[in-house]
Amino acid sequence: MRRKLKDTLLGQMFVMVAVIAAMMAAAYMMTYSYMRRMGKEHTLQRNEQTLIQIEAKASEFYSTMEHIGTSLAYSPTTLSHLKMDYRQRIVAAADMDAVFSNIMLLETDITGIYLYDTQPALVAGTDADTGSRSPLPVLHEKMEFSSLFTIGVDERNYYFIYFPIYDLDSPQYGTQLGMCVFLMKTDYFNEAVEGVEVTEHSQIYLTDQNRRIIASNVQPDVRYMVSRLRREDTGYYVQERPLPIGGWSALNRIPENELYQENNGMIRILSVTYLLAFGMLGMLVFFFYRRMIYPIQCVDAFIRRLAGHPWERMWAKRRDEIGRVIRSLDKMMDDIWQANRKVQASQKQMYEEQLARKELQVLAYRNQINPHFLYNTFECIRAMALYYDVEEIAEITMALSNVFRFAVKADNMVTVEDEVKYIREYATIIDYRFMGKIEITVEAAPELLSKKVIKLLLQPLVENAVFHGLEQKMGDGEVLVQIQKQEEGHLLVRVEDDGCGMDQETLRRVLDSLASQPEGADKKGIGLANIYQRLHLFYGDDVVFHIESRKGEGTRITMQIPDHLPEDEKMQG
Repeated sequence: MRRKLKDTLLGQMFVMVAVIAAMMAAAYMMTYSYMRRMGKEHTLQRNEQTLIQIEAKASEFYSTMEHIGTSLAYSPTTLSHLKMDYRQRIVAAADMDAVFSNIMLLETDITGIYLYDTQPALVAGTDADTGSRSPLPVLHEKMEFSSLFTIGVDERNYYFIYFPIYDLDSPQYGTQLGMCVFLMKTDYFNEAVEGVEVTEHSQIYLTDQNRRIIASNVQPDVRYMVSRLRREDTGYYVQERPLPIGGWSALNRIPENELYQENNGMIRILSVTYLLAFGMLGMLVFFFYRRMIYPIQCVDAFIRRLAGHPWERMWAKRRDEIGRVIRSLDKMMDDIWQANRKVQASQKQMYEEQLARKELQVLAYRNQINPHFLYNTFECIRAMALYYDVEEIAEITMALSNVFRFAVKADNMVTVEDEVKYIREYATIIDYRFMGKIEITVEAAPELLSKKVIKLLLQPLVENAVFHGLEQKMGDGEVLVQIQKQEEGHLLVRVEDDGCGMDQETLRRVLDSLASQPEGADKKGIGLANIYQRLHLFYGDDVVFHIESRKGEGTRITMQIPDHLPEDEKMQG
């Protein structure tokens, strides 16, 4: 019956981790919500300050124009000009133009000035750059700003400022002499909203009493009615503030996703911090699972397998408490295993004694061949050949005896001199076998004759050269064996023939077979792959084994080996 999840350490750990993760997630959501709310409040405060700043600039402009209007309206030249008749005004026109010019120097947004009497009829006026343009003939009793309109092909935006003129000398209060009208550009208000964005994509608009846009911080060609802006407020936060100019107002539209950008940096830091915290929690879970729960599960599975596999061990390398428990368990199993082994050994000893007695009986019937018997036989054949004056038989018999004697020696290491002598005895046998058709030449530097090499290093290579390279050749052939000093501590061994050679595909297969030769293969003979394996077995990686061959030209085998071995590999036998 499977245990419930809550009854396991893994299940308990998952429950604890789930509770911690839920608490961290709740803390993150609360902090995230608080920071977004604070960011929105701060953005709205900045937006309010921006609108207040624009309102202050509008008030300042209103006050400035009020002073300018007062200076113009109650200038002696202006007052006397309004009281003149038509002829007198023509004579005094130059004085009035001078006043207009001076007034226009006080404010760069003033494009034109018009002076009206109470009819209202135009008494005097000037246009700086807009051509002939007159306001509507309506007499205003207080300073007022008109709505926006356009002039010229470029459709530049203008508005009027109406300033009433009263007779200060009249005994009746509020007697109006006329009205001066200023034709104004919107440059001041465009500058007032330029560069005061609350967020990157916030939109600021100044609107007139007819809800047309006077100035904005967006592209100059955007001229929407405010009512349309409000209909398109989806995704925007809109705030509007009236201006001290009659009917005018300032409106700010902020994308809702930018209301919280004030604390976006802190929110990102918060998110990264909590992600790192969750990552560390995951690492902690992984650590406890791998270092505690998983080893305990392995011990549990190991104990349940012991009945069917009593020889298994856990072999813990850990040095902590779990490692000590595992080693104690392994030691207990070793003690039990040793006790069982002793019982089995006592039983096995009885059977081995009986088996040994039977083997002695079998060995008594075996026909043993003593190597000395072969040596004596070869000597007898040689003596008989000399007696009957057959020197060839005596010589080949002696060579065969020496070859056999060298081959059955127990030594693994021989001198270069012994190996050379062995090859020369082998060459004698080859010479008689092929009746002088194949010649084997051995060249060895005298200072290298005392160096140690592995036994039977050259004979398999010479034999391959004879039987695979020269035997099938129509004419005579030669095998050249050279042993030279290559560099400090190394020998260069070269076996070269002028036989049939190999094509590149055959050579590639031979090279591939060297490294892939299965262990223990070719135990009845010593072939090329066996020499390659023996070289690496004795010398390790300090071996260079190279084969070159061309079809119809011959084969060359080059070996570079150390001229010594470590002490533990120089043991004989």
